[in-house]
Amino acid sequence: MKMLGLDLIQPTDSDKVNHLRAAAALWIFVVHYYHFIAHSFFEPLQSQNPFLLLVYHGYFFVYLFFILSGYLLAKAYPHKLDLKSFFTKRIGRIFPAYYLCIFVYSLLFATGMLELKLFLIIFSFDLGAYPRLLGYLWFINRLLECYLSFPLLWWIAQKTGQTGLATSYLLCLLAGAVWVIHFQVTLPDYYFSFVLCLSHFILGMLAAKFTATSKHALSLVVSIVIFMSLLECLHQSIWQTPLAYTWISLLWLNFIAVLFVVIIRAYLLTVIYLPQLISVLMQKMGHISYSFYLYHFLVLHFFIIHREDLSTDNSLNFMGLFMISTITAVFFQWLLSMMTHAALVVRQGIRGRLD
Repeated sequence: MKMLGLDLIQPTDSDKVNHLRAAAALWIFVVHYYHFIAHSFFEPLQSQNPFLLLVYHGYFFVYLFFILSGYLLAKAYPHKLDLKSFFTKRIGRIFPAYYLCIFVYSLLFATGMLELKLFLIIFSFDLGAYPRLLGYLWFINRLLECYLSFPLLWWIAQKTGQTGLATSYLLCLLAGAVWVIHFQVTLPDYYFSFVLCLSHFILGMLAAKFTATSKHALSLVVSIVIFMSLLECLHQSIWQTPLAYTWISLLWLNFIAVLFVVIIRAYLLTVIYLPQLISVLMQKMGHISYSFYLYHFLVLHFFIIHREDLSTDNSLNFMGLFMISTITAVFFQWLLSMMTHAALVVRQGIRGRLD
């Protein structure tokens, strides 16, 4: 199919999942770039520019990963769950790439001898254990906690269906509400909390249980319009003090999760045609999204230290650092793949000799 001289294709479900991963990874890069390189993180407080408002509130795109993970796992294990296979796949995807990133960080930025605790951080689930530069890896801890919770949630879903999952979701919301309101927890603490991340993960599982009965394109457009309208209203009314405690943060961060559920379902279930080049690029970006998340901040930090190598053109800096981050992510994903393949060959060779 062609339109306006462009080759249009209908992405597969797998392609669309990678598109969503790519969107989340891209916007997280945008947020970190504007915060740490452009130094304009708080400009939206004095601006009516919708793009800058999205930049300021772009931290919530991390939640898209939690919701999408819950959604995909519920789809992948509808009736049977092999615990050994499940945890082998999760560990194989997360741990090697994580530790390779820690090793690269240690070579580039660690002072003195490498501390053993850097290699144990992933087991501690303690956000304060990270060196400042690695603070963004809190996401890995929370995702692991959600994976550890999945077998129990899966069992609840098998025994009680949607009712049990919905109850678990409401209990997470209630626990978070009591914690925030009673102790007046600040927005960052609630944002990083396990109870919030788990509630989003469960919401993704719930979304996978509902069957599609109609087209979703209209709901996608309406959801985005509602989101931008509420974002502007909240900006004008309560977000003038950055990261301050407010009860509305409970509603806001959970409303975002509901919005993401609508977007995920609408995008995955709607028949859509995209320019082939854009679809392929987004698919490739989604495929390396985990590696991109791990390494993009190391690239940004390198140029924070060597700011003299940056241009005076902000757009040129953005494109340049994005390309460097992408190339770095591709390289280390390829390197990890080669290391894994070599380890398998050695293992098979050892087994052959023993046999």
